Order: sequence, then structure tokens, then C-alpha cells
Amino acid sequence: MSKVYITHETIGSDGEMLMYEDVQNVVKFYMGPSESVNDSDSTCEILTDFICTKALFPLYLTFEPFTGMEDDLERLFQGKNIEYSLRFEGLKNKRLPVFKLTIETPSSLSFVLQETFWIASSNNFYAFSFSDNIMYKSVIGKSWFGREKTWMWPHFDMNRASTVIEIWYDGDGFNLYTTESHFSTIQKLASYFPPETSIVNNED
Repeated sequence: MSKVYITHETIGSDGEMLMYEDVQNVVKFYMGPSESVNDSDSTCEILTDFICTKALFPLYLTFEPFTGMEDDLERLFQGKNIEYSLRFEGLKNKRLPVFKLTIETPSSLSFVLQETFWIASSNNFYAFSFSDNIMYKSVIGKSWFGREKTWMWPHFDMNRASTVIEIWYDGDGFNLYTTESHFSTIQKLASYFPPETSIVNNED
């Protein structure tokens, strides 16, 4: 990846998907390809460079596949000896499958992205964390018809040192949320890419 765009963003902007504890200490950045739009391959390359350059392992991937994919995904992960758990989250008869993977190596990361990133590009929930800090909680909001509705929603405990990467719409880049000082500025984030990477940002 020759160029990566990084920008500081405000927590609570339109499209915010995740819930956090102690949100006042969370810093948010967007990172993505600087010269392409809706390019999931470039996003995967950026993710791989960011995580693997300084070996930020283990990391935890939580995602929500389409219902009915569970058996095929379990066979994939078992075949590569990737540690995972499968549970079902929801209320009453509306329950959805949730996978959580523990990724230990660059080769496992590459395999998982190759086999599952299309799920993120389909706008299903797909997020990495550098700590095992996700749970699902019920939240109340409005449905499309304006009625009050309860959902089970991913929730990250950010009271401790934590960093979460959530894939953006259509797999076009990702948001990084952090309470950790070594990820707290664009300049520090840039240091996690290979030296030849060109960083484009809105602070120049």
C-alpha cells in the first residue's frame, strides 16, 4: 500500500455503530486507501500492514455472518487451527450468530481476511480488538417506522487500555477507536506502517 489516508474524527458522528464505556477518553481515527473508493482489497492490505509491521498480536476479531454460514465457517477455522467461539445473540426468536476469533500470526490474519472480509464489505458487523473486551448488551432505539425497539448491540469496555478497529461501510477503510497513548495521534499511527508508506492526512 503506497498511500494511506488518516484523519482524526469526532466520536458520535453519523453512522456510529459501537457502544463504549468511558467514551470521553476514547480517540477516533479513520484510516483507508487514499486513492480509491470501495476497494476492500486495499483496506485488507492496510489492515495487514498496520497489524503485522510491529506484530500487534494476539488480536480478537468479532463478526456477525449471515445466518446459515456457521458450519462452513467452523470447518474453515478448524482446518487452520484458529481458535474461535460461536454464540448466538438476540432476543426471543431473533438471534444471530456471532463468531469471535483469536488471531495469533500474520498467516492466520491473511487467511481470515481472505475468507471472511466479504462479510464486512456486506456491512455486517466486523471488528478487531487488541484486548478481549467485547460483550453484547440490549439497547433501545427507534425502528424504521418510529416505534421503540430493543436490539442486542456490540459493546466494548474501554475503561482499560483498549483499541478497537471497526470496518467502515462497504469495506472502504476502517475506524480506529483507542484509549492507548501509542495510537493517540496520526504521527504515532503512521509509525505502525512500513517505512515506504506515504501517509496522507488533514493536518498537513
